[in-house]
Amino acid sequence: MSQAQSQPMIRIPMQRLVCVEVLAWLLSGAVAIGVVGATGHANGAWMGAAATLAGVLAGLLVVGMSPERESFNWAVIQIGASTVRMLATLALGFGLFKSLGPDKVGFWAVLLLTSLAVLVAEVMVFLPVLRGGAGTEASA
Repeated sequence: MSQAQSQPMIRIPMQRLVCVEVLAWLLSGAVAIGVVGATGHANGAWMGAAATLAGVLAGLLVVGMSPERESFNWAVIQIGASTVRMLATLALGFGLFKSLGPDKVGFWAVLLLTSLAVLVAEVMVFLPVLRGGAGTEASA
């Protein structure tokens, strides 16, 4: 493929990714903690949210360390970041659950709901990039 036919190098909008993921984590965590608290399972709910936040930070590190690349190659980075985020979240969550023994329902409900919300937010930011760079900055 010649230089003229190659796709431009794409930079992930990191500021948008960080803002959207953290906002999704905050909102889903507040709602989930409120709901499990209303049902009497609030013991340990904050630990589930904290485990998810640690996973979010790990996933953002993977994306942040990735250099510019063609848009279709960002799919591998997104899958890798999502995998790192979920493995870090589940590993820390399982460690907290086994060592501190919080309420099962409160802990796992908040952990899983916040993880799902962050995944949706991550896909919302990556989808324009994977479609060819719409809404992202191309390098000169």
